[in-house]
Amino acid sequence: MRRRSALFGLALLFLVGSSVSEAGTLPKLILSLGRDGYLPQAAVEDGTGAEVRREMGEFQLTDFSLVILSNLSFGSLPLEIRDGLGEFVNKGGTLLITGGTQSFGSGGYQAIASLLPFTIRAANDWAFKSFRAPVPLQAGHRSIAGITFPPIGGFNDMNPKPGAVEILQYAGGGRAGFPAPLIAERRVGSGLVLGVAFDPNELASWSDRHRFAVTVVQHLMENSKLGPPKPPR
Repeated sequence: MRRRSALFGLALLFLVGSSVSEAGTLPKLILSLGRDGYLPQAAVEDGTGAEVRREMGEFQLTDFSLVILSNLSFGSLPLEIRDGLGEFVNKGGTLLITGGTQSFGSGGYQAIASLLPFTIRAANDWAFKSFRAPVPLQAGHRSIAGITFPPIGGFNDMNPKPGAVEILQYAGGGRAGFPAPLIAERRVGSGLVLGVAFDPNELASWSDRHRFAVTVVQHLMENSKLGPPKPPR
């Protein structure tokens, strides 16, 4: 009788342990803040196996694999995010920042200038220019491979930062007639920061807009060294 009870107890322990393990397996997390209407959540989650969240909730910043800041002023970010982005990237997290009237120089991102793949050269850098077809400088880059871009005329007019990889460019017509970077990335510590100097929300008729968003997120998730978070105790 004792042996039968002991065997039953072991079987129950095994089943409970398996259940806890399965229930405790968390997906990688993506934190998306700001005007991210260009980001197709279901397609991103299907394409990465990650979960998109729009607030930190019970998690720490370093529990996320990727942080996305979409046309959102730096000063409007929660304090723990403003103070934690440097540590997040240096530890291996990836960061995507898209442009707009509330981004980069126009959004106060001088505060984290050391993380950016661009050099901000004006406090109000959102500019409207003549619409031109962007020039791919890294046509085979994972973030833009197979993507067709429409003419772009509105962007944050900045310089590429030394050491950054310039991926897409607005050729000519930038400040003082120089080319302006539209997409660039830069490794910071163990992490990666990718900047998109235009606002994808402004290109609603762009046929590849959702595909571009998914491709960029996949690229950054593949390069992230953080996550998934540990299950809560």
